[in-house]
Amino acid sequence: MRCTLVAVGVPGASRLTGARRGRTGDDAGPSDVSDGDGVTRVLVVGTDDWAIEQSAAALAEAGFGVLRCHEPGEPDFPCNALIAGRTCPLDVGFDVVATVRARPLDSMAPGELGVVCALRQGIPLVAAGVAPDRPFGPWASVTVEQGGELVGACEKVAGQTVGEFVGAPSVRSPRGGL
Repeated sequence: MRCTLVAVGVPGASRLTGARRGRTGDDAGPSDVSDGDGVTRVLVVGTDDWAIEQSAAALAEAGFGVLRCHEPGEPDFPCNALIAGRTCPLDVGFDVVATVRARPLDSMAPGELGVVCALRQGIPLVAAGVAPDRPFGPWASVTVEQGGELVGACEKVAGQTVGEFVGAPSVRSPRGGL
């Protein structure tokens, strides 16, 4: 079984413990819940492989475990769940789904299908990049404008559930971060 998981040991990464989906309340956050391996996992999807890979590298460097729906350079479909010998990120478990938009599309791109799967499971969404509100604005826990701080946004929502954010205003990330 193969599922892409990248975990990079980074000094200070122990503060990023793996809050699991379904945790709620003020006490649930990335710094106080452990899933056993101490890694907060992020499913990274998006409109273009190069943008996904840049974001995945930044998250891995910050100590996150990174999962993908398909291997870099492969078609968006079929996803890892439908390929023999591979594993769906939902089966591994993750804390946040991040979609990285390299283009201002009005509709979901095929490479963003994992967002639907994650939202269905109550996993919070960070929408980042070019026009992050389109089309995910109503479901995004946090939006990060192009050049914003994706790592900080993922830290912020890890351990929350979608319901905690629906109806709440999105947090915009100007160039300086959250």
